[in-house]
Amino acid sequence: MAEPSLEGLPVELKILILFQVPNGDTLKSLVLASPEYHQAYLTVRSELLSHLVKNKYDGFLDIAEALTALRSENLDYVRDKEITVALLDRWRRRDEIRASENTTSSRIFEPQDLEETIKLQNFHKVLCFFLEDFSINAPRPPWIEPADWAKFLPLQLTLLEKQRLIRAVCRLQILQNIFGTDIMTLKPKGRADISKDWRLNQSAEIEGHVNRDGEPISWTSLEVPYRFFYGTIGPWEHDEMCGVLNYFIAKIKPIFDVIANDLRQLSKSTPCEYFWDILPEEESVTCAPCVEIDSDLDLFPDHYEGMASLGPIFLYRVLHMDRIPQRNTICEEARLYWPDTFIGWKVESARSEFFPLTDPADLLESPNFEEYWSTLPPLKQPTLGWKKAWLKPHTETNTLEESMDWYREDENDLQWGYALWDASRLEEWKTPLLAGNEVMIVIGNQS
Repeated sequence: MAEPSLEGLPVELKILILFQVPNGDTLKSLVLASPEYHQAYLTVRSELLSHLVKNKYDGFLDIAEALTALRSENLDYVRDKEITVALLDRWRRRDEIRASENTTSSRIFEPQDLEETIKLQNFHKVLCFFLEDFSINAPRPPWIEPADWAKFLPLQLTLLEKQRLIRAVCRLQILQNIFGTDIMTLKPKGRADISKDWRLNQSAEIEGHVNRDGEPISWTSLEVPYRFFYGTIGPWEHDEMCGVLNYFIAKIKPIFDVIANDLRQLSKSTPCEYFWDILPEEESVTCAPCVEIDSDLDLFPDHYEGMASLGPIFLYRVLHMDRIPQRNTICEEARLYWPDTFIGWKVESARSEFFPLTDPADLLESPNFEEYWSTLPPLKQPTLGWKKAWLKPHTETNTLEESMDWYREDENDLQWGYALWDASRLEEWKTPLLAGNEVMIVIGNQS
């Protein structure tokens, strides 16, 4: 009598075993080692890969966030307004849609086909890269000396810190896809040259909205990203994105330094004025109007923020390029004008205009808002660092807007990603922010 074996099992049981495989690497080893399991795999390939990728995102990132980042690719608000608004509406209402009894609606947050499943897998790889790299290269808090900072690295991020970081990375991709400037080296062939700087495309007074000085807000376009994007998340989640953008800037700067050094060395060895007259034809750039002569290299710092705002997928791609393609891509993407899509990052109007939070984030400013925050899952609550930084002493009847210190100097805090960290991390680092004004709730009227 033959010994029973895994290969001899009925195909139905083989399929059940495949669905118990913990990860893609194990699955690959199994189907390559066994023709029988390979055959079973082919019959359920799409469903199996979808199952595996959903498991990868479980506890890592809400898959609705990742799918929104992928489905917003090649959209922009100016050209695709209705599609964009519908996509962002589903994104902000993801919890509500999942809680509904309409199973068809809830399935919109699942990969729709094999191609989308593969895209999710690839995006997960990008997110994991930045998660690991951030633990090694997180921006140094300014009060910690470099030698002391090295002792903390690599950081052992907590689950909540990982989730905040990855959520912010993902949202920067959504923001870039919809409201960001075109990435010239990735621009789809045949796309019309429509400006993605939505602030130049419309202007009118916003009815009923005023700034904190009581003056009407006259730029309708400022309301667009706020209503459909910024207004639907807590202000601390916005500052998480600020911290990650600063990390991206720190990643892009050394690339510019290497390129500048290479081009300066080239210009010293020849009487030619223009870089592209010096370079061999196979190394030249198709179009680089901002990087033509030696003096252009002095303006490289003007490009750091704009280049970093092109998003995590672009940055991942650049970081993994060989030296010459990397140089040419960066030079081609450099531009005379960088439209600033990231409200709140070194933008003068960042805190001078105030719009009310919109559903579902409007609940975050309900009366006795701190009591409400305490009922939320930890990932949806502000960190202690954010509360210390922004909240003034307040009563239970004060609104969130009234309780926030809108005139605080926050740029230095954003540089080290203060909103990303758990309280225990801030205590370990002896963060000066914790020694600042106490966040106080005053009960009743104080005359």
